[in-house]
Parts: sequence; structure tokens; C-alpha cells
Amino acid sequence: MERRMKMLLAACLMLAASMAAQNGAGSVEEQQQDNVTLSVNDTIALKDVEVVTMRQLVKTLDDRVNYNVQADPEARTSNLIDVLRRVPLVSVDGEDNIRVNGSGSFKIYKNGHPDPALSSNPKEVLRAMPASVVKRIEVITEPGARYDAEGATAILNIVTVEGARIQGVNGTVTATVNTFGSPNASAYVAARVGKFTLGATGFYQKQMRRQFATEDETWRTYLDSGTTMYYLNRNKQPAWVYYLDLNASYELDSLNLITASFGGYRYGLKIYGNGHIEYHDAMGQLLTTYDNPYYIPYYGGMTWNGRADWEHRTNRPDEVLTASYMFSTTGQHEEQYDTLTNLVNPQFDYTSYSKWGKERFVEHTWQLDYQLPLWNHHLLEVGGKYILRLNSSHNTMQYDGAGELDTETRFKHDMHVGAAYVSWRYKVGDWTLRGGVRYEYSHFRASYPNGDGEPFGRDLHDVVPSASVHWQMNPSNSLRLSWSTSLNRPGIMYLNPAVKRYTTTVEYGNPHLSSARNTMLGITFQHVGNKLTFNIKPTVTITNNLIGLCRSARDGIVLYTYDNDSRYLMAGMSGFLQWMMTPKTTLVMNGECCYKRYRNPAQDLTNSGWGGNLYAQLTQQLPWRLQATATCMWFGIGHDVSNVYGYSTMPDPTIMVGLSRSFLKDNRLTVRLAANSILHKCQVSKDYITQGDYLSRSVGHVSQRNVSFTLSYRFGSSNTSVKKTDKTVENDDLVGGLRSGN
Repeated sequence: MERRMKMLLAACLMLAASMAAQNGAGSVEEQQQDNVTLSVNDTIALKDVEVVTMRQLVKTLDDRVNYNVQADPEARTSNLIDVLRRVPLVSVDGEDNIRVNGSGSFKIYKNGHPDPALSSNPKEVLRAMPASVVKRIEVITEPGARYDAEGATAILNIVTVEGARIQGVNGTVTATVNTFGSPNASAYVAARVGKFTLGATGFYQKQMRRQFATEDETWRTYLDSGTTMYYLNRNKQPAWVYYLDLNASYELDSLNLITASFGGYRYGLKIYGNGHIEYHDAMGQLLTTYDNPYYIPYYGGMTWNGRADWEHRTNRPDEVLTASYMFSTTGQHEEQYDTLTNLVNPQFDYTSYSKWGKERFVEHTWQLDYQLPLWNHHLLEVGGKYILRLNSSHNTMQYDGAGELDTETRFKHDMHVGAAYVSWRYKVGDWTLRGGVRYEYSHFRASYPNGDGEPFGRDLHDVVPSASVHWQMNPSNSLRLSWSTSLNRPGIMYLNPAVKRYTTTVEYGNPHLSSARNTMLGITFQHVGNKLTFNIKPTVTITNNLIGLCRSARDGIVLYTYDNDSRYLMAGMSGFLQWMMTPKTTLVMNGECCYKRYRNPAQDLTNSGWGGNLYAQLTQQLPWRLQATATCMWFGIGHDVSNVYGYSTMPDPTIMVGLSRSFLKDNRLTVRLAANSILHKCQVSKDYITQGDYLSRSVGHVSQRNVSFTLSYRFGSSNTSVKKTDKTVENDDLVGGLRSGN
């Protein structure tokens, strides 16, 4: 009897293991990788049964795509910019410029609300931010009525680590150094005492001179005269950035939660550079030449913000009232000193010039959100918001030997925004329908405190609808169709009329810019399996009054400003793939391909082209608990068209390899050695201007090859984290401002 019972038990265990393997795709929420070994040792010998499933990285919901950072084995020793390269619908090029669904118009949130520190300077902050403190990244490519009117075309919501709120302390510390000599250190800690929970994240990164050494060459031909220009520029840019984020929560009772946060960052850099410029006439005869040594002792800024939220729940499930307030301030400061030497037939009267500028952004936001379940399967969301924005700038240009060209410009730009929205969701069976509309009134006023211009103002009224349908076809497959509209308002950097005059260029903003309206249509299909997960999304975006760059040339000088005259069309396809090729080998791929068309009727110019990018990473488990990775990043496949004038290319793929191993109990210590850009010492990018008042070709070289060493240590035994309210303040409408995600 005992023998029969053991045989029956063994058969049941084998059957359970087989069922788990077949249904691995249905356990998306668990997102775990388990090795299960079953054996029965008696007079009957059974072979070990091993079931290996893949930790799912991606999940599609009815309004977003989630990337599970904690399931990414590279996250423990990576920064957040590296993880973003693997996130569906997101692309990051070799210069760490981020695009979402093919667009640079997006905002970055943290835990469901905007974080000005992340949005204002995303490259520097995300490059230094450790991925180990992030739980998941949510890609919201078609925001609903809660976001739309104030919307960029997409939102990246970074959700930090959270778990069971129990007594204790835990955290992670990480340090990295590379062969450029640049250090990077970060720390995360969370603690709980009674009903009070506190979390803190901080990091510091320093970039040495030789890490960002660049060389750029430009050849330009002016069509009106046939004059050609050659420009050679070399510089080195030491820099630093530090970031601090504090979060606290207090649970008054089971229905009321108060949260508060404070955080921000500062960054700064110096630039040591030298330029050489030559002008020739149409016959090739030298007209003028000179050298341009320059020094930027400080170019930097800061962003600090604070938030407070009160969330009240009722005994009715899903009924929530949230009241929020946010204050944020952003500043930018720059100084630059240029000298002109070895002058031959100069076309100007000065031998040096200097630039000084400060910009300041202050914002207050009050918001109220109410979520109410109605009948069966219905959910209603309503809310309102008031925003007060205060912007100011002060810029000066001084010329040695030509004082009549000196300029000083002061500019103020204030905006009041009032908004109300209503959103409805209907969920029944495998279907989820969403619809909403948002009304927004905005009033702004611009003035010149030193009397350089007449004050002016404007009132705008906008109604912005959105809709989506999500079908969960079966546990493995889902399909989402979405349509949305959004607005982008110009920020102070685009509006500021201050004239910045250099030897070859003149730059100024346009205070008469208006908001741009975007319309987007997308379809997302996702398959989740125990061995294979993939995601594909075709998208169309149309903008009829794009805020775009306007270039012209006059007497060998290029003028840069902005206008609302451009029309924009983007049709593309994004894709993500995670494939467990063997129990120890995993392939992750992420990429996009799109067609872009820009048209400016005012200038009678049209420009279009196909382009794309590809990211692929192969992970291999090796003996002795080693893990090897090989990564290929191929940016700029085809032509990257970004305006009506030309395109850019970065044809060379970048290859990186890494080796890591975890030590100590629970893998608390992780060590990683990585070699970056093993095929090419420098990254080469090319820019072409093919139409307009002049033609040009530019080639840039940036040092890339290096070896880095990273140590990461996790301490504590609890899963403490700061509890967050479900809704809070979110502002995401500016482009060209100090908080732009562009």
C-alpha cells in the first residue's frame, strides 16, 4: 500500500508540473522564473522533472504597457537609461535621446504624478538613476481624459519599488567606475515605524573631461551667394549631477492616507573648446578665417518640487476621492566667454564676446479627482485642476570692440490654466471600453520689464476627447485600439525673444507661438507565452500646427527661431520580443520603424523619409552562477527626419558585452564588469541639410569605448516601501520649457 501511495503521489506531482508548464502564460501577474525539481526515491526510480518558465517582462493593460524592471536580470547593476532601451515603444539613441512611440514629445512621471526633476533633464538624471529602485515602467501612449488636454503624446511613469508595508529597514547601495575615471554612486533606503513610512533615493554622477570629448566638422554652402563655410569644433565637457528624492506616507486609518514628497536635482558642466572657421567665395578664394577658443565656466540648473496628497476611500470598492497640491521651481544659468584669434579679413568689429543668462520657472497646482463605480462594470472618473505658472528670463550679450551690439533682455510669461474632465470605463468579460472628454481654459500674458516690447496676452479654449477599446482575446493574447488628442504649449525657451548673436548664427524665440494639437491612432497586439512574448503596435500621428524650428540665412549668418507653420505626419510600427531560446538563454529585442513627413506651406518646403532603430540583448547563464550579456544597439537605420530641412544618420551599430555574478545570502552582492562600444572607439553621427537657404553636412565624433566596474549591495530583510495615493497632480503640456521632456 505504501509503495502504491508513493507511486500515486509521484504521478500527481508530475501531472501538476506538466500543467504548470502548459499554463505558464496565464500567470502573468506572478512574473517569476522557477526551477522545480521533483523526485521520489524508493524501489521505483523516477527521473527528475524540471519545469523552467520565463519571467515575463511585459504586460499589456487596457490603457498602458508595463515593463517589469524587477524581472530584468540586468536591472540590479544598470542605470535607468539602459533599462529604457529594452522597454516596448521606447527608443534611446547613442546620445541618450529618448523617444516614445517615435516622438520626442513626452513627459516622465514618478509613481503616477509628474516629476519636474525627471522631465526637465531626463538624459542626465536617468543616466545616473539606479534601476534597482524601480519596480516597473509604464508606457502610456494614449493618455485618457485625465491627461489629454495637458498632454504630451505619451507618458513614461516610473513606479519605484514597493511591497508589503512591514516593520524594518531595507535598501540598496551601488557604485560604478569606468576607464574614463568617472564615478557614479547611488543609494536607496526605506523604513517604517508604526503607521509612518519613509523612503529616500539619492545618487551622484561625475563625468570626467575625457569621457565626453567631441569633434564636429561642418561644411555649409549658402545658395544666395555660393559662399562656403568650413567649421571645425573640438571640446571637452566635465559635468556632475546629483539627485535626491524623499517620500513619506501616513495611514490615518484603513480609509485615509496622507502622502508627501520632496525632491529634485542639480547639475552643472564646464566646456573647454576651440573652433576654427573658414569662408570661401563661389570660386574657392579665401574670404575670411579665424579661430574661436571658448570657455563655458558654468552651464547648469536645478529643479526642486514638493507634493502633498490626501486620499479618502469609502467602504464601497473603488470609490476614491483625492486632493493634491504641487509646488515646483526650475532654474537654468549659463555663462560663456568667446575669443577670436588669428583673424584674416574679419566681417565683424569685435575680438571677443560673452553671454550670460538666467531663466526661472515656478508652478503651483491644485487638483481634485473623484472615482465612483456605477452599477455593474461601470467606473466614472471626474476631476478638476488649476495651475498658476510664473516664468521669467534675463539674458545679456556683450561684445568687446562693438558696444553698440550689446543687448540685455528681460522677459516674463505668466499662465493660468483651468481644466475639468470626465472619463468613463465599462468592463465586461474580456472587453474594456474607455471614453472621456476634457475642457481646458488657459490665459497667458507676456511682458518686457525693461520696455523692449509691448505686453500681450491671449485666451484659449480647448475641448479634447479620447477613446479606447481593449479585448483580452484569451489569457495569452490581447488587442487594444485607441484614439486620442493632446496639446503642446510652448515653454519659455521657445517664447523668449532674447537675441543671442554669434559669429555665424543668431538665435531668438517667438513670443507669439500658440499651442499645437496632436491626433493619434494606435493598435497594440500582445502575445504572452511561457517561452515567447512579443508586442507589435502600428501608430499614426498627425499635427497640423507643429511648434517647429525655423531656419533662414542672410549675409552668411544663419537665423534660428520657432513657428507654428509646420504639418507633421508619422506612420510607424513598434515591436518588442522576449524569447527564452533555451532554459539558460534569453533574447530580448526592441525596435521601431516609421515614416515621417514634415511640410511647411509658409516656406514651401516638404521633407519625408523612413527610419528606425533596433536594440537586441542576448543573456546567457554560465557555470559558477555567472551571467553573460551581449548587446547590440543600432541607431538611425535609414533617415531620421526631424524637420523640413534635412535628416540625420548614425549607421554604425554599437556592441557591448558584460559579465556579472551575485554573492552572499539571497544574492545581496552583485558584481558586474562591462565593455562598451567594443567595435568603435567613437560614435559617429551625420547631419544633412538638403533644402532651405543653405545646404550643409556635419559629422560628429564622441568618445564611447570604455570598461566599467559596478558593485551593488542590498541590505535589510523587510519589503518596506512608501505607500502612494492612486491619483495626484500631473502637468505635462509644455514643450521648449525648462521642464520639457524633449
